[in-house]
Amino acid sequence: MKNFSCKLTKRVLPLLLTALLASCATGPAPSPEAPEAKVEMGRVTQSAAQYLQKASSSEGDTRQQWLLLAARAYIAQGDIASAAQLLASLDGKLDPAPRLQAEFALLMSELAKAEQNRGNALARLDWPSDWTLDRAQWQHYYRLKGELYQLSAAPLPAAAAYYTLGQYQEKAERPESHERLWHNLGQVDEQALLSAVGQSQDPQWRGWLELAWLAKHFAIQPSTLVGELARWQRDNPGHPAARALPADLQRALTVQPYRPQSVAVLLPLTGRVAAQAKAIQDGLLSRALEQDGGRQLRFYDTGAQDAAEAYQAAVTDGAEFIIGPLLKANVDKVLAVADPQLPMLLLNQPAELPEPREHHYFFALSPEEEAMHVAEKLFQDGRLHPLVLAPASSLGRRMAREFDATWQTLTEEPVEVHYFDRTDTMQDSVRSALQVDASLERIRAVKQAFGRGTQADFRSRDDVDAIFLIADAGEIRLLKPFIDVNISVFAQPPQLYTSSRANAKANNGQERRELDRLYISDMPWLLGETPMRSQVAQLWPDRSDSQLRLYAMGHDSWALIDRLAQMRVFSGYRIQGLSGQLAVTENGVLSRQLGWAQYRRGRLRAEP
Repeated sequence: MKNFSCKLTKRVLPLLLTALLASCATGPAPSPEAPEAKVEMGRVTQSAAQYLQKASSSEGDTRQQWLLLAARAYIAQGDIASAAQLLASLDGKLDPAPRLQAEFALLMSELAKAEQNRGNALARLDWPSDWTLDRAQWQHYYRLKGELYQLSAAPLPAAAAYYTLGQYQEKAERPESHERLWHNLGQVDEQALLSAVGQSQDPQWRGWLELAWLAKHFAIQPSTLVGELARWQRDNPGHPAARALPADLQRALTVQPYRPQSVAVLLPLTGRVAAQAKAIQDGLLSRALEQDGGRQLRFYDTGAQDAAEAYQAAVTDGAEFIIGPLLKANVDKVLAVADPQLPMLLLNQPAELPEPREHHYFFALSPEEEAMHVAEKLFQDGRLHPLVLAPASSLGRRMAREFDATWQTLTEEPVEVHYFDRTDTMQDSVRSALQVDASLERIRAVKQAFGRGTQADFRSRDDVDAIFLIADAGEIRLLKPFIDVNISVFAQPPQLYTSSRANAKANNGQERRELDRLYISDMPWLLGETPMRSQVAQLWPDRSDSQLRLYAMGHDSWALIDRLAQMRVFSGYRIQGLSGQLAVTENGVLSRQLGWAQYRRGRLRAEP
């Protein structure tokens, strides 16, 4: 019965729409003595079928309004296909009245959003600001804009949209918009907030911007922050946040920062990973000398003694804050004996995170986290159909799984993954992934049938718009040219992305040119020739890029000590470290946002 109903709907809907639209075009004009009733646009209270029924017994603009509300109801019901069909039938036939044009644009924007085409969705919302619309339409407009900007990683415009949304809402509805506004302002750096404060002409919006700046700037000085907030409240007595500060900001006011005088560091300074540990040690010492806060710093070698014993020795020696250990096995050992009240920044994280402990934090340079951020980058760039090429190694499979899981969370669509076993089979894997081998097989069949003189060009698939290459620097220099030569002249080349594992200095200009169009994520100071990279290279010329990343990890670990407590409770508190933009989740895990750069004309150029 359900299948019959579905088929019946598919058959009847086009006929019903045709009849409705025909009557729109040929029906009599409404009598001046009986003006058509205004239908409220922007929200629905009935089903699509009910609105279609109303449209069938109405004329002129009123009929068009009912049809638009039917399309809105289809979207609310999750029936995107029926909404798209109905809107396509109305395209170009609507009265020019702003209410109708705006409703059509809002619904077309929703369709574009559902198709992950955020650029088109935002373009649909570009209409005159002086249009007279129903309140519900303006609410939809600003809510949708906020969502689209947020999905596009544009937090300041998103916050502005949610702020304006509040102006069209009843008092009881505003807290949710203010919460979204505040969340997005938490993603904006201090300099951008200051600039926006200077440009704002709206006192209440300026108040939000100032509050976000104060919260970031004085986050590690709670006593100073209390005074600054009191001043802000006096200056903004009618502001909604003056009556009730955002919840995370209230929590930050009650948390005292860590101020240890003695810091212990647990690292394997001897043994098989001594070189990596010493890179972290140098980063710690470099930052400690920069700050020169009079703290004692003591290292304990977990390569020479058991990690749990090293931890106990540090406690006995009076350590008030512990950094390390580095290896996962040692992290498990230390967590088993650690005092939950002693602050600790572990430089790795176990496979399964333990129950959150208020004073324990985890800082790892995780390839899986990078894969997650690559998926987010593709989504923000508007890519729709990515493909993953990865080595058939444990690391390659873990990164591919994390990318796929993140992409499915964002889009509810799985990702196609292809693995290569060895470099000598890499080209075969590329051809298979791009379906070139199938095209070549068809060409062979044609030539056998019609003669070898038959001319034919191979074709590659055209349904993939991005490829995530999980590879190291050596593998990427083989993969990228293989992909280039296996893209058909008939296909739009997919955009190529890779992670920091592939970021190493190319030996010559030819190698760099072969990487053109490739996007790479990494710590910002390692993307191209930066002053910081040159300075560190002069001090340690023989260190690999992976060791330089560990140097940055050590550098940031020391800088984080004073900030961790506030960062954990205040979601908007982020710092720009050498290892990326850093934030702390509620369970104490450090998250990193890396920078992006692209090879263009043989040069790696960082994105702003």
